[in-house]
Amino acid sequence: MHRTYHSRISNATCFTANSDSDYMGYLLVLISVTCFGAMALLARITYAAGVDTYSLLALRFLIATVVMLGVVWLRRPARFPRGAALRRYILMGTVYAAMSWAYFDALHYAASATVALVLYAAPILVALIAAALRIDRFGLAELLALAISTTGLVLVLGGTLQGSLTGFTIAFIAAFFYAVYIVIGSRVGADADADPIAAASVVLATAGIIFAGISLGSGPHLPHTPGAWAAVGCIAVFSTALAIAAFNAGILRLGPTLASVLASVEPVVTVTLGILFLDEHPGPRTLFGGLLIIGAATGLSLVRARRKSGSVQGNIATMPQSQKN
Repeated sequence: MHRTYHSRISNATCFTANSDSDYMGYLLVLISVTCFGAMALLARITYAAGVDTYSLLALRFLIATVVMLGVVWLRRPARFPRGAALRRYILMGTVYAAMSWAYFDALHYAASATVALVLYAAPILVALIAAALRIDRFGLAELLALAISTTGLVLVLGGTLQGSLTGFTIAFIAAFFYAVYIVIGSRVGADADADPIAAASVVLATAGIIFAGISLGSGPHLPHTPGAWAAVGCIAVFSTALAIAAFNAGILRLGPTLASVLASVEPVVTVTLGILFLDEHPGPRTLFGGLLIIGAATGLSLVRARRKSGSVQGNIATMPQSQKN
């Protein structure tokens, strides 16, 4: 769940998709979440080669920015955000950097499955933040999702996974920053003229500059083996640039709600790769807790999208006939 959201899809399209492009949309989103889900495994490979978190993230975002700018150039003319919108995307990049640091740092202290499952509590935190800021309502569906997700987090914390309370805490901080990032992103959607890939490149470039500065200040620890460089390249190209571009393209074909439901495959990919390659062995309690977290997040997304879609349809129904035509 490391996607950079650009909210250009209206609520009215939450449950609609062009049937001719459905299969391509499914494929694009699944490619995206698979790439994102593999990121924890690739990060562990670079850590084993002596790369530190700041250097890894600097390389990740700077390389990904170059790739994304290349995509923008191929799609030209593409409009970059400007003025107030540009400042908001820079703010999003700063928050995204904080989230990425917490996620990657948590991998030093906890199993990749634990980190991935805890991060998926972000949609519930979005509901809490939105309610606190009076951006959105907090009703029965949100309360139920919060209760289920909290139960899942307790089960994951007490489950049979390698890790520590420190890793769990840092992973939860990552979920919080990701929730803040999503809330900010939802308020940027008014800038519909900006190309989503160009806007995403601003977010990535901001994060890259931040981590490059920190890495240079603390002393960079770059990869020293071809395998480590390959892992860094895969994180930047596949688990960042390709994953973001594919998810944005999938949203355009499927709508945001269906795409977010399919995105629940991401922690499943991370858990599976951890079992296969990192010798992680989540027990039944951890797996059940993870299912509760994913189910609560997915269910809440569906309920809120249906609620907003119904509101849009109601507004259309009450329009004067002259305004409908």
